[in-house]
Amino acid sequence: MKRIFLFVFLCLSIIPTSNANSIKDSTLIFFPRNRVFPSVFLDPLECQISGGSYILSRKGNSESLYSLVNFGFTKPVVVKHGKSILWELNFGAATFTQFDLIKKDNGSYLAGLLNNDYKLSGDISVQKNKHVLRFRLFHVSSHLGDDYMLRHNDTIPNDKSDNYEQADLTYLRLISNGYWYAGIGEVYTKYVFRERLSVQGGGLWDFGKSKPVNLFTSISIKIFAENEFNPDLRTALGVSFNRKSESLVRIWLEYYSGQLPYSTLKYGRVNWLGLVIWLNLF
Repeated sequence: MKRIFLFVFLCLSIIPTSNANSIKDSTLIFFPRNRVFPSVFLDPLECQISGGSYILSRKGNSESLYSLVNFGFTKPVVVKHGKSILWELNFGAATFTQFDLIKKDNGSYLAGLLNNDYKLSGDISVQKNKHVLRFRLFHVSSHLGDDYMLRHNDTIPNDKSDNYEQADLTYLRLISNGYWYAGIGEVYTKYVFRERLSVQGGGLWDFGKSKPVNLFTSISIKIFAENEFNPDLRTALGVSFNRKSESLVRIWLEYYSGQLPYSTLKYGRVNWLGLVIWLNLF
């Protein structure tokens, strides 16, 4: 945790010093529409509106239908524009809800609420030219669904091991047709069961960004000490519906391989394939 705060302090102190005059002449705007740090929509824990259904498989179990409904937002609170530097403060909140549909031995199907995760976050982002640096704090808590607890007679209690607070630092490089990013995080909760260190990276590539409709591809990679540094990989290939240079709706085919990114349930390594829709309402 101390390493991250020290690195943030050095970065933020060095960048503005060389541009002190531009900061003085900058404009302060409250609740702007556009964000300095773009939405990393393929991050499973991004505060956003999206939904998807997948065929999920894991070792020793039959394939099942697994669905996600995510409702949230990340909203800029204040942004300050300078001649060469701008920075913003953001607030985010979201709920990540999972449902499953399994086949019973008698041939019937059983559906229900599996789990709910909740997230609160705040961050500061600084941009100079095509370079964006974000420092973020967030809280994540996980709660088993009523349907799951009734189905299993509450034999698998929520041990709170996946409830935590984290600080992370992410560098993002804007390119002509998207972005790529890399970051490091550390859990700072004083008493926590999970390992603290994590790293992440990925990118987005749009094809024909200026068109009303274009194809895109994206990738997200997360590596947790909690999972013995085995990478979680999420990939997407889809269509974006745009207004001017802003994406309003994205629909994509997705493949995921890794630990279940939600819940306190220990599923082991899972794989899923399915369709997702993302909406830009905020």
